[in-house]
Order: sequence, then C-alpha cells, then structure tokens
Amino acid sequence: MELLNNHIIDCLKQKQSFAIVTIMTHKGSTPRTSGSKMIVLKDRTIFGTIGGGLVEALTIDACIDMIKKNQCQIKEFALNQKLKDGLDMVCGGDLTVFIDTFAKISDDLILELDSIFNKIIALEKKGKKGFLVSKISGFSKSEFTCKKSLILPDGTITGQGLIPKPLIEAIQNNQFSGSFPILYNHNLEEYIIEPVQPRDTLYIFGAGHVGFQLAKVAHITDFQVVVVDDRDEFSNRQRFPDAKDVIVVDNFKNAYNNLKIDDHSYIVILTRGHLYDQVVLEAALKTNAAYIGMIGSRGKREQIYSNLREKGILENTLKTIYSPIGIEINSETPGEIAISIIAQIIQFRATK
Repeated sequence: MELLNNHIIDCLKQKQSFAIVTIMTHKGSTPRTSGSKMIVLKDRTIFGTIGGGLVEALTIDACIDMIKKNQCQIKEFALNQKLKDGLDMVCGGDLTVFIDTFAKISDDLILELDSIFNKIIALEKKGKKGFLVSKISGFSKSEFTCKKSLILPDGTITGQGLIPKPLIEAIQNNQFSGSFPILYNHNLEEYIIEPVQPRDTLYIFGAGHVGFQLAKVAHITDFQVVVVDDRDEFSNRQRFPDAKDVIVVDNFKNAYNNLKIDDHSYIVILTRGHLYDQVVLEAALKTNAAYIGMIGSRGKREQIYSNLREKGILENTLKTIYSPIGIEINSETPGEIAISIIAQIIQFRATK
C-alpha cells in the first residue's frame, strides 16, 4: 500500500480533491477482495484498482459525485447479469465499498492527515501494526463525513481523537486481528476500522541473473525487497535501485544476521551453488517465514534434503519448502523464471 499512500500524501500537499475507495466486504466471485484500494481524482485519474470493468466505472462516477458534495459513502454492488456483462467475466458475488472523500479541507487538517498517512507508511516499512479509524458523522450510509485517527496497539492516537475508551481497549487487547476493514458500533456512534498491516518483504538470497529480474517484478507487485549475496559486484544499489536493502555478506552462514524474518516474510533462495543454498535453506527453516522457496532441479533438491535429514530436519518441515520453485510455465530465461516464481508467491499470498 506504500505507493497508494504516497499518492495520498502528494494529493494532500497539492490540495487536490480526491477519494479513496476501499473494498470493505466481498462475497462470492468478485474481481478483487476486501482491503483492495483505489484513489480517484476529480479529473477521473485513478491510482490502483478495485478490479476494473463496470463496477469500477460506476464507483468512479460515485466518487466524482461525492467529491462534489464533499461527502463519504458506503455503496453496495450486486454482480448481477448486467454487471457481469460489463466486467466481461463470470462473476456472481457482492461488493461493498467505502468511498472516503477529501475535498475542501483546511490547511490544518491537511497537515494532520499528512502526518497520519506518513506514519502509516512508516508502520508498513517497519513491519508494525496500526489501525486507521474513521468516525462516521451522519446516519445515512449514502452520505456522511468522517474524522480520522491512527491508533497504535499501545493506544497512542494521532489525529482528531474522540475515540471511545472501549474501542481503544479493544485495539490494545488485539480484538481486531483480521486484515480487512470492518464497521464498528459503539452506542449510537459508528466507526470504520482499517488495519494497517506490515508490508510483505521478499528476501532474495542470490543477486545473479534470476535474482535481478525477480527483484524488479517483486517491486511492481508491492513487495519490499531485500537482496543478500556475498559478491559486491552483484549485490549493490546500482543493480537494485528499488530494493529496500541490498546486503553483502562475507559468508552465507551470516546471511540472516540483522534480518527481521516474520510471518510477512517470503524467502527465495537463488545462490550460485548447492552448498550455499543448503546453508541458507537450513537457516530459513529456523525462521517463521510465510514462504520458503529454493531454485534447482529435483535432483539437487533431493541431495540437499538428504543432507538436511541427516542433520535432524523432519520430513514434514521439508514438505513446506517450495522446490523446484515457481509455477510450471516452461520458463527458460531469467525473466521467465522470475515471473514463474513471483506468480507462485502471489498465489500463495492470496490464500494466506
């Protein structure tokens, strides 16, 4: 979400009117799922997507209308035959979207919102959680206004405050553990709560030809990228300008020093030799990374697995590794292999 949040900050600084569309709920077969976002400017320019087709076009129309009125809206779409035809795909679900409008706002409020969204970016980069809370003013889902606050798990509040104590306590007690926006009611007040999740990080061990291409496609699919290699002629900022970090280690045995691997981490092992791959893989299995994949043939994999079994690694643990890595698309070139790897990771992330 970092790119979209940067667009939000740019719009605020330029005093542009815009709306943020967030899918709150989805049911059945829909183009995109809950939490997906899109920014719509007054001139109909968009950043991001909620799936394209007629639903997106109708949502953009609604955004323009709300920008003119300086109002927010919760809008529901049933993907009936007319909408299915407009989407040019077979869908049969329902979508609920939150249209959050920013128009005609004061300089003080712009500064406050700028602070909130900058802090959200910082949270995502640091792998920390938070909650963007929008207090609804008005009793109609078709038109209302919002006041925003960012609440951290420790109860720290940035923004316009006026958050009820039970809501703060619920956040502190980790009662909102999901990843999708929800509507929260407290007495007669309503709040939209959007979790700020740590951004997924792809750790690429091996900065050769495939690693170079993989870093590029990972960047455009909204992963933070960390590249690790023992060769500075490969692992350097010039080759990986978009990476969060580019690390040169003296030995792959030290590859995980100072790395913060968690359940939002994805590990891809692409070093230049079997021995290095085994060293990196063995250490990876001691982390709680969401995904671990290793390049190579089945023969190479079985040799490494055999070595790890002798070291006491359990069979069930080895079965969690994706190797040979990537979706089978008969890929040959480094670019094609990178596409197959990122496709598998995207598929895995979608079902996580």
